[in-house]
Amino acid sequence: KGNAIEERNIKEEDVLNPNWVLPSVGIESMDNEHEECEEALSILLSKPTVQSLTKVMECLTEHFQHEESLMKSSGFGRPGDDFSPYANHAKDHERILDIGFVTLAKLSKITEPNKSFLAMNCSETQVNAPDKAFLSMTCSEVQGTGASV
Repeated sequence: KGNAIEERNIKEEDVLNPNWVLPSVGIESMDNEHEECEEALSILLSKPTVQSLTKVMECLTEHFQHEESLMKSSGFGRPGDDFSPYANHAKDHERILDIGFVTLAKLSKITEPNKSFLAMNCSETQVNAPDKAFLSMTCSEVQGTGASV
């Protein structure tokens, strides 16, 4: 009986599960932005292209700026302190955006905007060695997520 409850809890927390529901944070504008981000990420998973990654990065950048602004204006998470929930959350945003923009820059050099970057043949001669290694790593990280190529 305990295993069934634990399994249900794991399924409810699995954002890749089709039955997963985005929880509310209690602020309508944030909930709407979270839904927009979730939609952009879902499109990226189903159609991994430079164009869909660009949309995700635009959506996340706008949302993170708005969220940090709301957190600061309300004093949430002790903004202004070097080590605080706010500072850690803002650093998480920075890390996510860094990963996304570095990935976008690399992929923009080696593939077309509407072509799936997972469908590329990493042994193609026009892809240089560092980009080939990056593309191979990117492809292997996405395997198992349900993304189509």
